[in-house]
Amino acid sequence: MAEPPTWIRPLAALLLLAMAAGPVGGPATARAQSPPAAQAGASAPVARLNQALLDLMRGGTREPSRARLQRFMPVMQETFDLEAALRVAAAPYFERANEAEQRQALDAFSRRSAAQYVDRFDSYEGQSFDITGQRDGPRGTTLVDTHVKKPGKEPVRLTYVLRPQGQTWKILDVLAKGTISQVATQRSEFQTILRNGGLPGLAHDLNAAADRLLGGG
Repeated sequence: MAEPPTWIRPLAALLLLAMAAGPVGGPATARAQSPPAAQAGASAPVARLNQALLDLMRGGTREPSRARLQRFMPVMQETFDLEAALRVAAAPYFERANEAEQRQALDAFSRRSAAQYVDRFDSYEGQSFDITGQRDGPRGTTLVDTHVKKPGKEPVRLTYVLRPQGQTWKILDVLAKGTISQVATQRSEFQTILRNGGLPGLAHDLNAAADRLLGGG
């Protein structure tokens, strides 16, 4: 049976992600901690990511793509909960795999995810990022809205879904136009690969995709 279109499933994806990230003391605790002190830190990873993307664009083609990936990867790992995203995108295959296969898949997923940013943010033409607000999301998550601005173009709205992890916050998902879930899109993309090759097949495909995005740089 085909999965529903990704644009009608953002809330379901958020709930799955929140559960995959694990408990943080239960919904009541998370909600009680959110305003104002704990929630105030939710925008910090988004601001960190925005600055790193500006740096990527300003570096542009002057720096080889693999060097840009090496510089950007730590930011990706610092700001995103990539394991929680992959657990949802590759369910149920991720849970069925052994630890070595899970690690290989997570490394490949992290590499492909970072390579996509390196490929998309490759030139600076006056772009800017504005964090426009944040609000409560489901199951203790916080939604941080950002506008990506480019002179002469309509702003692009991105909504980041974050969940607290100890004293920090991690990005679980990105909603394009506030509704199109990145993780739901990835889940739809991965299912045929997973059915045919399991988690090792997905890891191979993700590394190959990263290599194509990086080219010979």
